[in-house]
Amino acid sequence: MEIEKDVVYKQLESEDKSTRRAALLDLKKRAEKRQLDEHLLSDLFDPLIKIVFSDKVENLRESASIILLALTTHGSISTAQFQAIVNFSVDRFEAEPSEEVRLTLARVNHAAILNQNVQPVYLENLDKLTQLVKLAVRDRYGEVVKEACEIITALSERNEYFRLQADFFVEPLMQHVKSQPMKVRVMCVKALEPVMIYSPLTIPNIAPQLEIFWSESSPMVKLAMVLTIGKVSLKIEPDDQNFHLLFPLILLGRCNEFNEVSDEAERIWKVLTDEPGFHRRFAKSFSKLVPKLLADTENWNNDLRIQSAQLIYQFVREIPDRKLELSTVMEILIFQSGDDQAPVHNWACKAARLIGETCALEALSWLSDQKQEDPEATNASGLTIYSHIVHGFLNAVQSHYPARTLELCVQLAVRFSSLKEISLLECLETLVEKDVGIPVDLMNQLLFVTLSLEGSDQSDFLSRKLSLLQPMASRLGLSNIDTMIQQRLPSLLTSESDPAQWTITSPPWKILQFVARDMKMIDNFVFDLLCQTIAATQCPEIKLKSFNMLTGSMSHIQCIDPAQLQAMLLANVKWKPGRSASVLRSSAALCAYAAVQHRKLEIIPSNVDAIANSFADLVEDEAVNTRLAAIRIIQRCLLAGRPANLDSLLTTLMGRLNDISKDVRQGAMAGLRDVFIHWRGQGASCAMETKFVDLVRVLALDDDLPSKTFADGILQSMLVDLSKMDITGEKGSEVVE
Repeated sequence: MEIEKDVVYKQLESEDKSTRRAALLDLKKRAEKRQLDEHLLSDLFDPLIKIVFSDKVENLRESASIILLALTTHGSISTAQFQAIVNFSVDRFEAEPSEEVRLTLARVNHAAILNQNVQPVYLENLDKLTQLVKLAVRDRYGEVVKEACEIITALSERNEYFRLQADFFVEPLMQHVKSQPMKVRVMCVKALEPVMIYSPLTIPNIAPQLEIFWSESSPMVKLAMVLTIGKVSLKIEPDDQNFHLLFPLILLGRCNEFNEVSDEAERIWKVLTDEPGFHRRFAKSFSKLVPKLLADTENWNNDLRIQSAQLIYQFVREIPDRKLELSTVMEILIFQSGDDQAPVHNWACKAARLIGETCALEALSWLSDQKQEDPEATNASGLTIYSHIVHGFLNAVQSHYPARTLELCVQLAVRFSSLKEISLLECLETLVEKDVGIPVDLMNQLLFVTLSLEGSDQSDFLSRKLSLLQPMASRLGLSNIDTMIQQRLPSLLTSESDPAQWTITSPPWKILQFVARDMKMIDNFVFDLLCQTIAATQCPEIKLKSFNMLTGSMSHIQCIDPAQLQAMLLANVKWKPGRSASVLRSSAALCAYAAVQHRKLEIIPSNVDAIANSFADLVEDEAVNTRLAAIRIIQRCLLAGRPANLDSLLTTLMGRLNDISKDVRQGAMAGLRDVFIHWRGQGASCAMETKFVDLVRVLALDDDLPSKTFADGILQSMLVDLSKMDITGEKGSEVVE
């Protein structure tokens, strides 16, 4: 045996490459068959180390490292050999080009650690071991990294001084958690477990980073994260200063869509919650994490904002007292509800409902204070959170609803009423239909809000709004919606402000629009208010919409004062310069024609001159609709009597026969035709004799084919009986020609 050892030793030390190869191949075969004498390690250790360290032939270095691995795995290792393996590995590892040799070297060190129980050896070689592991973890070959993770686990189990080197493994392991293939990432995450357990001070450098990597990780990596953090949370002291940093990953695991991840997170959570004093520690941890959650809410990274929303929901769900950090939580939820990422918005809404279930009064009080400090703050986002708090409150409380909470619900509904959001309507539907015992004065405020609400989807919004009014009438003890509107409208519209002060966004103006335009309820009160608004307001848009509402309601409007209507219309058709004045003048003219057409304004001898004079100038207005309305009203004046300025009116109408607008030309022709036919029946020959000839002359000169056709129609109707028109002599001949 001694002779064999000497021969093998000399062969390994030989300068001849073939000799070294033959010896290594023989030893390698015996190693693979596990036929190597474990005592050979002490005899062949030096030449094997020398070959691995410096031989230029790669396969010889690989064979020597494999033999060395077999000897260290199955044999005992002395302190000197352990130290030599570690030292030469550190010196060779980074320079070794072969991935397989580096992998085998890592395995040799792993085997050496498993075979070494003498603690002073670890302490003596602590720096070298740390350096070796860091080199292996940073290796570009994934298998080497995985072996390095195994070494870290082995060191934590065998080395009593592991806590002194654990910190140094954090940075290289975290680098691979986000960059290596999945299996390597899983191993790196698992290797972080003993690091955090033996050195809890490393948790701030690990847990928050894993949280950042969470969204980009595969389900297997997420499962490894949950398992690792879960084991750490169960092994370190519950009162550790960094314990709170472990909760986010466990809570994110509970939200995960993969069952393996969520089930494991739930299992860990149950174990944690069964521990004495857990809820106290959890509440304390939440307070520590609030600043971080607030910062993540405004992060540019979409995934981090989604995770922040999930965490807020989980904390609100599990925290024993949801009033804890409520002001900051409300601030976060309002910010999240306005996020452009739907998951962020949805998680925030779910959290708001949970808050509404247990501390609606405090949350609504906070919202109320915010609206008082800055009425424009948290508008749409605040409304979203408000509506979900109210829904949570109403669903959780089945009876004996607190009066102060109901009062805040109504007050905030009033403050949010300027927003065009369906969520406020849904909130009002729940408040009214659930019959929560709202007093009459608060119900009147809800009626005010409902009537003033505007929605972007007018068809569905309007139908739901009308449907909401019926239960409101019932809660107020009234038989139907019309009765409720008639009784409550005067106080609702006059209690806020003077109509002259209304703007297009004023709630009373919105209510007036809804009642007059959508419900078509224009009684004396509404009519008087519209007239006051038109006369007093300085807002052109309000005047325009008021005229449009009156115009659209003329067919069914009842009980209005014709004198008041006439005075209001004539005051607004007077010519004024400017684009806005032109639009308002056109609206007033159209409203006047609708009033005349539907007999709400009768043209009679007593007012014919006033009306004719007011509209005479509008026949030449720049707006086509204004000219058309003026022509039709003047036609009605000429049919109703003989205005003092008859000749001027006829001349004015004749002048529109060459109008640039075809509609105006045809309107003028139709008007003149009807007037001439009417006057012919009345025997009005004097005025007809001149104007009839002028009309035919103008029409005959018109190159427009429709005008000629129209002229032919007029002549046919007028030449039926020329004798009745007393057109004789030269005039008659001129007409025939």
